[in-house]
Amino acid sequence: MDTKSKWEEPWRCASSQSPIANYPLQLPRTLRIEAPMQPNTSKWRNTCANISVVVLLFMMLLALLWALCLNAEYYRLTPEQRFERTRARFVGNERRMQVGGKLRLTPREELANEQLLAIKTVDNELHNIWSDYQPRPHFLSKYNISETDLYGLLRSMPKGGLLHVHDAGMFKTELLIELTYRRDLWACVAISGEFEDFRFSNTFPNIPPSGDYKCNWQLMSNFWANQHSNEYLDKLRASLSLDSQNYMSSEDLAKHMQRAHRLIHGLITFRQHWPNFLFRMMEDLYADGVNYVELRSSLPVMYDLKGTNYTILDTAQSLVTTANIFRYSYSDFVGIKLIYAPIRDYKDSRMDTYIENARLLKKHYPNLFVGFDLLSFGNECQLPPLGKQLQLLHIDKEIDFYFHAGDSRCLNSTGSDDNLIDALLLGSKRLGNAMNVPQHPEVLHVLRLLDIAVEVCPLSNHYLQYMNDFRMHPAAYLIAAGFPIVVGSDYPYFWNAAPLTDDFYVAFVGIASEQGNLRLLKQLAMNSFMYSALNVDERREALLKWRTSWNRWLETFVNNN
Repeated sequence: MDTKSKWEEPWRCASSQSPIANYPLQLPRTLRIEAPMQPNTSKWRNTCANISVVVLLFMMLLALLWALCLNAEYYRLTPEQRFERTRARFVGNERRMQVGGKLRLTPREELANEQLLAIKTVDNELHNIWSDYQPRPHFLSKYNISETDLYGLLRSMPKGGLLHVHDAGMFKTELLIELTYRRDLWACVAISGEFEDFRFSNTFPNIPPSGDYKCNWQLMSNFWANQHSNEYLDKLRASLSLDSQNYMSSEDLAKHMQRAHRLIHGLITFRQHWPNFLFRMMEDLYADGVNYVELRSSLPVMYDLKGTNYTILDTAQSLVTTANIFRYSYSDFVGIKLIYAPIRDYKDSRMDTYIENARLLKKHYPNLFVGFDLLSFGNECQLPPLGKQLQLLHIDKEIDFYFHAGDSRCLNSTGSDDNLIDALLLGSKRLGNAMNVPQHPEVLHVLRLLDIAVEVCPLSNHYLQYMNDFRMHPAAYLIAAGFPIVVGSDYPYFWNAAPLTDDFYVAFVGIASEQGNLRLLKQLAMNSFMYSALNVDERREALLKWRTSWNRWLETFVNNN
């Protein structure tokens, strides 16, 4: 008579395109599968089974004897010695769980790690980073972090890829202001005196404002000829940057961010300016230790002085051409990829257009386009959840998603929490600025299970008024528990920060605090490739280039110290 046995296999996701598309109500820890065993008819098999049992019993006996020996040694210790040994083991286990905790460093890296921690200690003592509590982060309010030795070290460090940054946040405010002095620039000015849009044109721009704002077109040169030009300069600078103390509600903040996007895109998408600004952006990134970028952009349409509007494909082609020229000049620059990220409106009436644009980009520029996102500017509370956009449910098999989710301040957390869960159910490859992740144990379980990274942008979280005390940042838990994270910068030039170094500094000093070491920095850099949209061959090449730069940096760092 046939007998039956049971065994267990770890649960694995069946779909690589949308790994959580068929997500059940509760993920089973194991699947139990029944299958008939072959009848045992061979003496040889019986002999093998008996030998296996004997070997197993012998190994168990050895393990028991070893445990007894260890216990005997343990109980010969004094209570103080036992406590210290247990504590050291406890701390060691926690450190191994942290991001980078399992990395094995080379002898040179171990030496560099010692020197890094020494520099970190000196900076801490010199600037008294944690000497008191401030409403604003102490190391941002008391001194310029770029003046510290640690900052200089992090700036020169090869940081790998930048996976969360927006094109509008990569153009320096002062350079944008310089453009406003050029001929043929028109400004659309609201009754309140706010600048709402810019346009270079030979003639009066017959462009009606959208339903979101009202304004009238005037030559910008008239403002600079005015005796109160400094007043306009201050107003313009405020419109093109972001102050962490000036916004009383999420609606107010979202309105400011939308205006900044319009103004910046109006200046830089003039066809003569766009390629130059793209090249300068890549120079800034490369100088800051970044050699790969996944740029979030709505791909604003270029225009010329005659009023001709080009297409979104023309904008994409300019990005590809500029990136190729830059790679020719800098051979270790891996390249640039595009996450198409248009701005959501309250009714998402343009969703069909956005999806059609994404399909066009994937068809014509498959090596550039890698995915789709929707921008809300921290205003998820007033927008429908991602899962309510039925069009998204029908394209998740053909287009990858990289959604912002859970990064808004709502009176209640329902809106941002819904987006966080919906982003996972839609198969988002990463989660952008997901501040409320630690509040959701099932989300944490899925992140660990499916190895989905959270994009952390520390300075953005501060300037968007989500976080003041970085020691309480949600990423502190993610780092300590070893969850996959990548460090981004969001809109670095909005607050006069470097493309990525400032956020690395804040993550290292403010969030990781005393837990930060070279293992963490190395793992974060490697994560930027491991969780990128690069394919297998591109990732292998990128890591090879990064390791070459990393080893060269290590040698310079160790020798100079």
